[in-house]
Amino acid sequence: MKRKLYLSVCFGLICAIMLSMSRFEAACDDLRQNVLRLHIIANSDSEEDQSLKLKVRDAVLEATGELFAEVSGKTEAVAAAKYSSDDIKAIAEKVIAEEGFDYSVQVEVTEMWFETRSYEGFALPAGDYDAVRI
Repeated sequence: MKRKLYLSVCFGLICAIMLSMSRFEAACDDLRQNVLRLHIIANSDSEEDQSLKLKVRDAVLEATGELFAEVSGKTEAVAAAKYSSDDIKAIAEKVIAEEGFDYSVQVEVTEMWFETRSYEGFALPAGDYDAVRI
């Protein structure tokens, strides 16, 4: 009798865990399908290039804030990013030149894999996302 009760409790726990994981996975899928990410690749892993990457990121985010504030979904965000890719490239090139570098810049809107990334107050799960890649 105890064994049947023990097996029933274990089975119930396994079912509860599976159900909560499927809801979590569905929430992750929803995020992946509704988020346009920004991915900036530094020229190298040097401290100097990593610092430059963050300056480019900050300038791009500041300059494109109004652009993306007007969109009502990811489809519009992707279209706006594609339409503005030359402007985004010019922003990155300006920052790079102002910092004394002559690196070339490419901007593309693409689908790519991201590892799980934690930010202040939230995290984005690993997976394939549409992204503006600089």
